[in-house]
Amino acid sequence: MHGAGTRRVTFTVAAALAFAGVGATAAGAATPGTATIEPAVLAAALEAATPTNTTKVVTPLKSGKYRLSSYYGPRCMPTVDASDWHLGQDLAAADGTPIYAVANGVVRKAGAVSGFGQWIVIDHVIAGKKVSTVYGHMWNATKYVKAGQTVKAGQHIADVGSNGVATGPHLHLEVWPGGYGVSSTDPLPYMKAHGVNLTAGATSAIKRTVPSSCTYYARTRLNLRVGASTGTPSEVVLPVNATLTTKPGSKSNGWLPVKYGTRSGWVDSSYVGPSKVAVPAPSKPVRYVAVTTLNLRASASTSSKVVAKLKRGAAVTYQGSVSKSGWVKVTSGGHTGYVATEYLKATKAQALYALKYVNVTTLNLRASASTSSKVVAKLKKNTAVQPQAAASKGWQKVSASGHTGYVATEYLRTTK
Repeated sequence: MHGAGTRRVTFTVAAALAFAGVGATAAGAATPGTATIEPAVLAAALEAATPTNTTKVVTPLKSGKYRLSSYYGPRCMPTVDASDWHLGQDLAAADGTPIYAVANGVVRKAGAVSGFGQWIVIDHVIAGKKVSTVYGHMWNATKYVKAGQTVKAGQHIADVGSNGVATGPHLHLEVWPGGYGVSSTDPLPYMKAHGVNLTAGATSAIKRTVPSSCTYYARTRLNLRVGASTGTPSEVVLPVNATLTTKPGSKSNGWLPVKYGTRSGWVDSSYVGPSKVAVPAPSKPVRYVAVTTLNLRASASTSSKVVAKLKRGAAVTYQGSVSKSGWVKVTSGGHTGYVATEYLKATKAQALYALKYVNVTTLNLRASASTSSKVVAKLKKNTAVQPQAAASKGWQKVSASGHTGYVATEYLRTTK
């Protein structure tokens, strides 16, 4: 149901009557076989719908089709933004494995939700007691059922997916005695007490242990704060992949109390994860040959073997630090060797063209090679200009004083 105001929803009379008898009393028949119901009345009817009592409880996934993974209770976050107090039981299964309602009931919620991505909540009355079950991480929660719909034990309600915060396809099953939001309980003993042994039906099960501590890593530069709020002071800025430790189940309103070396504080849990992040390696410097021919040698000596001859303007990539004697290991054109850094420049333009200097009191730096083009800057006498290309028809593209443009070459000289 979407929208508000005066919108109405039309159902068959049979469907309307199914909602606590509302169809017959709250709305007259608009056309034969249909009844029109105000949205507010329909919502009240859905809320009032009460599941019938049952004692039949079945498995949510067929035996032999799943394995037990994450258990109910405190844990370490298995992935970024996951809970560290698990309110349900995870049943890992192949993507698309059918999910079944565990008992007769009424679908209370079905659709999108944070964390699970998609979920279904079903209300039941089992052995005279109200209980809700939650099914999470399916791709499409409304493919087979809708909110307000009555379902039977064993009815196909969804398919296993890995929607939301998940490490792989699985069903997340929760049990809430008293109704959703009251108090959750461990699904394994609850289901077993009602005749369904989920452990026996699993192909395998991970060992059920609660670790003594959890180790996480900062996924970005992160403030370690004195309290669980952005309004509290920062003790220190943590580097990327800083190692943090904490206790399972200690997250509070999205904040984690952690230890970082000898320091203790709080971090926003959305910026930490159970594994380190890949940090790009720093880029290696690139320089350009600034002489007609430069020998690339086998070692850092003028007497060593020449590996290749590099032409002016050739790019070389540093493979290490510059030695005290001014040599550096580089790669260029598929070769590796050593060159003297005194013959290298930072840019290709610097390598190809020597500096020139303004030879008049004021020289216009123009947007294009024409005296009629826009003046980008006025260059004073003796200003150094770096040619960016070869001169052509008396003009040359240069950079000077933070600007790039064109100047007439007749007003330049090679010495200051």
